Amino acid sequence: MKPTAPLLLALALVTGGLRAEPITVVTEPWPPYVFLQDGQLRGAHYEASQQLLSGLGYQPEWRLMPWKRAQHDVLAGHADAILDIGINPERQTQYHYPDEPLSTSESVLFYRSSQPFPFTKLDDLRGRRIGVSAGYSYGNQAFLEADYLSREPCPSIEACLLMLERGRIDMALINRSVGRYTLKLLGISDITHHTEPLSGGPVYLAFARRPELADLADRFADALRTFKQTANYQQILRTYGV
Repeated sequence: MKPTAPLLLALALVTGGLRAEPITVVTEPWPPYVFLQDGQLRGAHYEASQQLLSGLGYQPEWRLMPWKRAQHDVLAGHADAILDIGINPERQTQYHYPDEPLSTSESVLFYRSSQPFPFTKLDDLRGRRIGVSAGYSYGNQAFLEADYLSREPCPSIEACLLMLERGRIDMALINRSVGRYTLKLLGISDITHHTEPLSGGPVYLAFARRPELADLADRFADALRTFKQTANYQQILRTYGV
């Protein structure tokens, strides 16, 4: 029996309603949380966010770019969300934050093994050149305001570690897991890090501050809380060693 016109119309409406909503997510390479390998996106936070957004009815388009440009694109309306962003009062006026973070970041000081600068307190950094990522919010105001050290902006984590290897900076302030993983990818073995974190805080998938995305931030938080209790989530963490 041939389907009638009303039935065809109903089927079209149903299948149209199931079509995933496109959403553009920007970030910088931040391995092991998000990075490009053999032409494919990988990473713990990428995989978790991809699965959750898809489950919420969205089709993410991912774009990797320098961190400052990623923030600019969301604020300028060219992208809908940004992955692995920290939180501060200013940013809370610029983005819709879920009330569940992806993880907690701890940033430590990386240094050349041949030149182990001591560090137990902020004053130990007096006169030092510290590599920092441009546009980052490190969550340590005393470090950001210290006038007795030099904060040298780096365009990327990889660039920061290469500057350190070549002696252009004395130390680099980088997320512990990100620094270790990037060193492995670069094949650099003569850089290590202090154990005591200098800064840290939660990181999120934050959404552009538009009315239609406020509800998505809430739904993403609920989905993330549930996902963290699953075997799938634990497997993702094991895969990337985080």
